Amino acid sequence: MPEIVYAAAPGASNGTATTSTSGGWGSLLFMLIFFIAIFYFLIILPQRRREKQFQQMLSQLKRGDTVVTIGGIVGKVIDIKKDTVKIKTANATELEITKRAISTVIKEKAQESQEG
Repeated sequence: MPEIVYAAAPGASNGTATTSTSGGWGSLLFMLIFFIAIFYFLIILPQRRREKQFQQMLSQLKRGDTVVTIGGIVGKVIDIKKDTVKIKTANATELEITKRAISTVIKEKAQESQEG
């Protein structure tokens, strides 16, 4: 009678024990490191490069440069302070904006030919 109970138990069909062959902690650790590396190279590193280029653009900003803000306002730089920039728009309106609000600096063709 005990043979019938053992025969009905899961994993006891042929009398040998079955073992699972999973990768264990080594493969889990490898996959974790792999995904962290992919995340770093695809997201963090490009963001650092963009931030470095942006800081370089702001450090080279000077009076007379034409800038475009993140809101789309185009103006010419007339004064630069520590954290703000005063620009003059096309209708002679003066605006004081933060440096972080500058999207791009437009170089004039005359300035580029003198530099290059």
